[in-house]
Amino acid sequence: MTPAWLSEVLAPRFPGVRIDRAEPVDVIHGACTKIRLAVAGDHPDLPPTMMMKVGFEAHSPAMRKMHANEYHAYHDLMPTTGLNVPDCLAAVIDDEGKALVILEDLCLRDVRFLSLQQPIGFERAKAFLSGLAKLHAPWWNAPELATRFAWVPDTSEESMAHYFGLLLTPDQFQSYATAPRGAAMPRFLLDPPRIRAAHRAMRAAHETQARVINHGDMHLGNLYVDADGTPGFLDSQPRLGAWSIDVSYFLIAGLDLVDRRRWEAALLDHYLGCLKDHGVAPPSFDDAWAAYRRDVVWGLLIWMLNGSHFQTEANNTAAATRFAMAMVDLDSFGALGV
Repeated sequence: MTPAWLSEVLAPRFPGVRIDRAEPVDVIHGACTKIRLAVAGDHPDLPPTMMMKVGFEAHSPAMRKMHANEYHAYHDLMPTTGLNVPDCLAAVIDDEGKALVILEDLCLRDVRFLSLQQPIGFERAKAFLSGLAKLHAPWWNAPELATRFAWVPDTSEESMAHYFGLLLTPDQFQSYATAPRGAAMPRFLLDPPRIRAAHRAMRAAHETQARVINHGDMHLGNLYVDADGTPGFLDSQPRLGAWSIDVSYFLIAGLDLVDRRRWEAALLDHYLGCLKDHGVAPPSFDDAWAAYRRDVVWGLLIWMLNGSHFQTEANNTAAATRFAMAMVDLDSFGALGV
């Protein structure tokens, strides 16, 4: 990744640019490698720093589809939404499916990044749900979803093979069950066959629901707020499926469990109202509530088995516990008939 290479990939955005210097000044390791680059070149609009997201981790070969999904999110999906997302300066994918994106450095415009360990309040949750409705509405049950977005994975067991591999391998599952997140959960939830059955029942229920392009990973660590309070969306992993997986995932991961119990019905109703404002005929509240209850299992599966090299164990425990308590409060197994 030389200055000459960077000049080439940035040229569509900065025509004629010549990068003279590009140096990493910060590296963040996780599901992908995030590199803050200090750059110098001859284009007047070139920012002094930018963020590159690429796969330089030991686990990156296994995450290639995830990196490609994010490439497509910035290249093909986000330009259709009007959401507040980082400005994508370049998106590159090769013939082997290895992908990277280069984004604006949000720190240059004084945004506030949210955190799983700092749950949000009612008004902020409303603002993000308004944005989520804006994402969902344009493609609500659109007949061209499957063809225009053929690259988007679905919610099937096959597309979640990493998690189901952990769930259904006893030794591996036990390592998560005995980790802090597992120790914080009610024992009846640590039941792989029941979780698998619940996922299958959720998928069957989705056959009667509207399909959308979901953000796919809308937890607080992937969200930010501009200085004027505008909600911002990061690190989308688009999923083709029922609208309710995004809504349940966001509300349960993002709210303190006491607040979630008090606010979830009103916030769900707000989301439905936003859909109507965008010209969508939303489901009834009762049908939406039933879907919300069922889809808690989606987030439980992810956060129960999320690697500590992707998120800290503190983050994994915070989120997994919120989903575990929502499974209890909302009787999600009962709603799924398992």
